[in-house]
Amino acid sequence: MALLKLGSKSEAFCCEGQAWRCKSGLPSDITIEIGEMSFYLHKFPLLSRGGLLEKLMSESTKEDGSVCILQLSDIPGGAKAFELVAKFCYGVRSELTPLNVVTLRCASEYLQITNEYGEGNLVSQTESFLNDVFTNWTDTIKALETCEEVLSYAEELHIVSR
Repeated sequence: MALLKLGSKSEAFCCEGQAWRCKSGLPSDITIEIGEMSFYLHKFPLLSRGGLLEKLMSESTKEDGSVCILQLSDIPGGAKAFELVAKFCYGVRSELTPLNVVTLRCASEYLQITNEYGEGNLVSQTESFLNDVFTNWTDTIKALETCEEVLSYAEELHIVSR
């Protein structure tokens, strides 16, 4: 099975019930809520990687310096995909596989994590990995099976037709 490792840092996140926290030692300044899950993170790693989060944060920035809270209920792949996106933004080790690449590709497109915000960003890395996946029938079938949960996004990105 095809596999690509992203990031270089060891695990920096921990899950406590329905909350993901970054173990950086700094207090979080943004909360991302996706369904029942909350992610307590920091603005800079997210702002430096993606356009949608930058736009949403600028629209909801408060003068009093309080924590910014964003709802991302329509992100393709939900909280599980966002967890991988957050790890990418923080440079935390994670793996791209045929079982998660479609969802991650759709989520990264939705969040606009493109090369405009840094070379080798998530859209280009997932797209490149998808091209590798599509050279192997077994991996292709595994990837296509995961399209169901993000079907409209996968079709829009021409993943299914490829």
